Amino acid sequence: MPPPFIPLQLMPQQVNVSTEDDWTGTSDPRARKKMQDRIHQRIRRQRMKGISRPPRMPNPQSFFDEHQLSTATSFSGDFIEVEPLSIYSFTACEPESERTERFIIHFSTRVHADFTNGSPRADMLLNLVQFNTTRALVMNARIMNITSELMLPDARSRLPCHAIEGAATIPSVPSSLQPTHLQLTISHHPWVDILPLPEIRDNILRRDENSYDKKALCRDLRGFQDVANGLGGMIVWGDPSDSEAWEVTEAFASKWPWVIQDCSRLLESTRHWRSIRGES
Repeated sequence: MPPPFIPLQLMPQQVNVSTEDDWTGTSDPRARKKMQDRIHQRIRRQRMKGISRPPRMPNPQSFFDEHQLSTATSFSGDFIEVEPLSIYSFTACEPESERTERFIIHFSTRVHADFTNGSPRADMLLNLVQFNTTRALVMNARIMNITSELMLPDARSRLPCHAIEGAATIPSVPSSLQPTHLQLTISHHPWVDILPLPEIRDNILRRDENSYDKKALCRDLRGFQDVANGLGGMIVWGDPSDSEAWEVTEAFASKWPWVIQDCSRLLESTRHWRSIRGES
C-alpha cells in the first residue's frame, strides 16, 4: 500500500502570479528579492481587500526549474517506460552520473505528464516531496564538486585539506555551503558538506561517527522516515543552497532532535512555510 497522500498547498509565489513572478529556483538574490517583494505587496493588498483563496494542489513547476521541465517534456513516452520509476533507488551518492541525471529527467517527465493530464497519483505526490529533497542534495553536491568517488562509504571530505593549504573559503560557493571551522578541522564524510545549514553540519560533526546510524539519518532526512501518518524528513521549497527554502517535519525533529539543535534558521523557515499553509 502506498504511503498516504499529504496535500500540499501552493507556496506564495505560485498563488495568482505569472510565470515570471515565480522565484522558485532563482539563484540571483537580487532578482529573487525583487520578485518576492512584488508578490508580498500583492498578497498584502489582497488581505486588505479580504480576499482569500482556497488551497490548491502543488504545481510541478514549483519543484523543477525551467531547464529540467523543457528537457523532460522533450522526451517521448517510450523513454518513460525504459526504466521503472523507483524513488527508493534515487540517492545523492552519484551526483554527477548519467544515471542520476536520467532519473531526474525521467521522474520530472512522469510527474509533469501526470499533472498536465490532471491525474496525479497519490503515491507520486508524496514521492515528489522525497524526490525534491534528494535532488536538492544532488544539486548541492555538484556545487561542492563532490563526485561519486567522494560519496563512497569510506570517503573523506577534502575540506580539511583546504584548511591546511590556507583556504578557508571556496570561491563561487554560496554562503550557506561555505565550510565551518569544524568542517575544516575534523575528518568526516563528504555527505555532511552538502547540507545548506551550518548548524546541522556542526551538530553532526560534534558526534562520534559510530554513535549513530548514518544510513538511517540520511534516509530519514530525505523523507523515507517510517511515519504513521504525515511526512518525515526535510522538505525543500526553493533553491537547494538556500537554507530558508528548507523545512523540517515534526517526525524528523522528534527522532533526531540533536541534529537540529540550535538551528534557529531552520526553525524560522519551518515556521514560515507552515504558517503559509495555515498550520501552527
